[in-house]
Amino acid sequence: MNWLEIAVSADEEAVEAVAEVLRAHGHGVAIDQPFVQPRVDEPPQPDPSRRAVVKTYLPQDAAAEEARSQIEQALWHLGQLRTIEPPEVRVIAEEDWANAWKAYFPVLHVAARTVIVPAWRRYRRRDEEVALRLDPGMAFGTGMHPTTRLCLAAIEQMVRPGARVLDVGTGSGILAISAARHGAREAVGIDVDPVAVAAARRNVRLNHLARVVKIHEGSPLNGADGKRGQFDLVLANITARANADMAPYHAASLATGGRLVASGILADTAAMVITAFAHAGLTTIETQQDGDWVGVIAAHAA
Repeated sequence: MNWLEIAVSADEEAVEAVAEVLRAHGHGVAIDQPFVQPRVDEPPQPDPSRRAVVKTYLPQDAAAEEARSQIEQALWHLGQLRTIEPPEVRVIAEEDWANAWKAYFPVLHVAARTVIVPAWRRYRRRDEEVALRLDPGMAFGTGMHPTTRLCLAAIEQMVRPGARVLDVGTGSGILAISAARHGAREAVGIDVDPVAVAAARRNVRLNHLARVVKIHEGSPLNGADGKRGQFDLVLANITARANADMAPYHAASLATGGRLVASGILADTAAMVITAFAHAGLTTIETQQDGDWVGVIAAHAA
């Protein structure tokens, strides 16, 4: 199948708004955040000299032109308020898209011990490292973006042996897989995008974790996970608006004494998320920041 790739270059403060527009009409959203990593033992840092690029994909079928038109109209209106470039559209074959990733996806060291190894590269793991093999396909989640890095660092700190973990908006499955690698006895990933679900399931098999990690397609608001109130750790690397809207669901999914890690939040929208969490009975324990992006860690109010 051929796909239309729609790519929008945007200033940092416009990234989330552009992602919301593309998510509403396309199949998944990928955010290409330019970064530099001078040494493998140093965390990657945002590259301020280049803009982020937000992408989505449309199957090239009878509905493609209508969806493209709706995206372009929405972006035009958004461009009256934010600094964004006109969308660039190109036709690509699915296999060509996957191969294009390979040239720009290095072995990536994240947090203290996590190493993300592309499926097509060789890497000899050090004794203290936890390696995740990944082929993102057409799904969001490579470990390069600050929001994913915030979640991976939280997993290192918070997952205990035997924990149950829920990954909302699993994308490539990277967070659920990381939780399993760090000792979770069960990790459940949920995504509404069938392309992401297929990619996540492939990555689960690639890491030989099919008995531990389960991936479900559907909206978590419709109970796709089936295990309300049973998770020691809930991960939600989505957007600020989605996290705010899903605050009651997050609270219902979280076990007593558990932790919620919400990411995908720009710094100037963090207050909105924290307020929504408070209304749902969640207390914010701390916030962590990577560049302009914030992770919010919350728990049930005492």
